[in-house]
Amino acid sequence: MKIEKILEVLKQNYLCNHCLGRLIANLLSGLTNEERGKILRYYLAFLIDSGEKIDIKLSNFYGMKFRNVKIKVEKPERCIVCNNFFEKKIDEIAKKIVKKLKEIEFESFLIGSIPTDEMLRSEEKLWEKIGTEYVETIKSELNRELGKKIEKLMNKKFSRENPDVTIVVNLTNNSIRLQIRSLYIFGRYKKLVRGIPQSKWKCPKCGGKGCVYCKGTGKLYPTSVQEIIEKPLLKVSKAKKSKFSGMGREDIDARCLDYRPFVIELVKPLRRKFKLKELQRQINKSKKVKVKDLKFTNKLLIRKIKTERVDKTYLAEVTFTKPIENKKLKDLKQLVQMPVVQKTPTRVLHRRANKIRRRSVREIKWKVISSRKLQLKIRGESGLYIKELITGDNGRTKPNVAEILNNKVKKIKLDVIKIHTKGVI
Repeated sequence: MKIEKILEVLKQNYLCNHCLGRLIANLLSGLTNEERGKILRYYLAFLIDSGEKIDIKLSNFYGMKFRNVKIKVEKPERCIVCNNFFEKKIDEIAKKIVKKLKEIEFESFLIGSIPTDEMLRSEEKLWEKIGTEYVETIKSELNRELGKKIEKLMNKKFSRENPDVTIVVNLTNNSIRLQIRSLYIFGRYKKLVRGIPQSKWKCPKCGGKGCVYCKGTGKLYPTSVQEIIEKPLLKVSKAKKSKFSGMGREDIDARCLDYRPFVIELVKPLRRKFKLKELQRQINKSKKVKVKDLKFTNKLLIRKIKTERVDKTYLAEVTFTKPIENKKLKDLKQLVQMPVVQKTPTRVLHRRANKIRRRSVREIKWKVISSRKLQLKIRGESGLYIKELITGDNGRTKPNVAEILNNKVKKIKLDVIKIHTKGVI
């Protein structure tokens, strides 16, 4: 960069130390832009005081005492780029941020800023004159300088990677917006009763607002696994809401008697530090749901939870419409010997694509309970629809238990008794 270009800029304009130093931000390390600007300003003042004729707007030397030349230095009106933000407004903004953060428990933060259009236009005009080889954007310096002040005022850590809180300062409308990183908690749950879903089911009629159809509750079921687990967690974290991700899900009318892995996300928590063992004890007071292995985790585990394919073992008590022919039971072994072809079950067609799946039955055992009642123990590949494997779903699943036994199914009581996660999670 030629000094002549900077002199051309200063000929008719005043720049504060920050904005002047930012023109040479990528020269030398270990200096702030304010220090760079001050050094450059003093260098030019030395030249003038030594007798060199330099045409610069004299307000750029306000506060300096020349020894050898007599010049009248007037107080500058404003910096043409930041409008004196770094000198007059940055401390006020920092204090507002601190006030906004007082109620939030956090250790790390990140600052983002939205400069005014005037700032950006003025910056671009300077770049057109001097080039961009050594410059830094005003946005970068705003973020850094505000971050340094927040670090000092609150004794918190500025972090670009996974900060607890992201602060966005909009200088156009002087607003401050906080983005609080979610908390993620891993655990395993058992569902001990039938009739409750894994996660909240909003009423489809009102979208959760409350109507006659849902009796004003905004949901289809009084409670869920998610709601039982989230209650003490939301209270202690002061989070807005939760999101629930399970490794698969059992049907509403099925129990889950083995521990199913899950991650619960607490959205916008005001508190981040609490003892999970005590909360686990509170959750386990429920007669419907039990949890274990609660621990803090990160968002990445949700993907693993959602994508891992593990076998599951089910226990089904099946009631048939007519007496069971015992001699046909041995034919159930056919289910293990060939792939099971399943079209999307009728009961979920309204929310899932109609496609064909091929899944395997790893093992099947049976026990006759009465003339019309059979207990089936089935280990199936991930994604195998067990109810349809038993009923046939009007021919949409083949082969199936009902077809093999030539006996229509009247009722199924289903339990998940084993989720084969060993070595997986």
